[in-house]
Amino acid sequence: MKKDCLKRIVVTACIFSMLILPGFYTAAAEAKTMTLTYATNTAPTGLRGIAEKGFLDEIERLSEGKIKIRAYWGQSLLKGKEILKGVKDGTVNMGHVNINYYPNRLVKNSAITLMQRGPVKYENRMWVYDTMYETIPKLTDEITKYNQKIIYQYSVSPFAGTFNKPVTSLADYKGLRIRASSRWTLSVLKGTGAIPVSVPWGDCYMALQTNAIEGVFTNLDAIHRVKLDEVAPNLLVFKELWVANPYLITVNLKKWNKLPKETQEIIEKAAINSRKNFAITYRKMFGEIIAAQKKAGYKVAFAQKEDIDAWMNLKEVQEIKAQWIREVNQASGKTDAADVLNKIENIVVEGIKKDN
Repeated sequence: MKKDCLKRIVVTACIFSMLILPGFYTAAAEAKTMTLTYATNTAPTGLRGIAEKGFLDEIERLSEGKIKIRAYWGQSLLKGKEILKGVKDGTVNMGHVNINYYPNRLVKNSAITLMQRGPVKYENRMWVYDTMYETIPKLTDEITKYNQKIIYQYSVSPFAGTFNKPVTSLADYKGLRIRASSRWTLSVLKGTGAIPVSVPWGDCYMALQTNAIEGVFTNLDAIHRVKLDEVAPNLLVFKELWVANPYLITVNLKKWNKLPKETQEIIEKAAINSRKNFAITYRKMFGEIIAAQKKAGYKVAFAQKEDIDAWMNLKEVQEIKAQWIREVNQASGKTDAADVLNKIENIVVEGIKKDN
């Protein structure tokens, strides 16, 4: 009887361990895994998706799975213009922040978008961004004000115009109804003789197809990603005219300060690695996009030196800078806008020199 009782106890203990212990070990393993949330307005495909996903994947790889990223792609959690506040409030731990969306909040940062010409080489663009944020405290102060820290930044392909009629030089812009996203770019386009038009990004394909507009002026990868070149197969690419604002990935500052030092170092290392990897992808993808467009029968032309010079010599290029200075000084009650703008301009000039 005692033996039977002992046997039942042993069997019961074994069953208990089989049912309970695996759950215990799983819970322990999960306790060692950290999950960080991320929101962006792009899909995990295309040039932007590759840049952002590459960074997030590298964090997970370097952490050997101890850090998991729950990404909300394509505005599935927050709209593009909501992400700055979403990261600030802790709705998500990290997010993509586009300076263009916040001219009244990231005021000094918006000066970067006024820079028409920038470095062509990806590494030199990154040098410009790093130098700006390292040497102009007023830029980083604005980010910190919204309880955030920049942990990664990248750039997209240069500006291009895609049109539903032949365009081979800047002179051909005259009289065309052209869409751009920034009011500053729309102002410069007006100087070329074009008719600047503001159309929601999601409506551009239909607007081109119905001839409501005749062209869209934006970064080349965006044109190809949403197939605007399909309905407007005449392209003029400006390699020297960059989309000036860095595409930022920020983290909630309070969350960052609470992260273990080891976790912070992993994220910082992931940023370094991802930048190197994406620089290679960037160069490769630019060529692939052009090749794909030509293979599809689209007409691809590149702006010549006289086109770039003509753009840079437009009076509107200087007028938008003067307007920005007036608006910022008036809104802030200070007179430091010109100083910030001049510092940014000098850094960009040095970055362009590095190309040579």
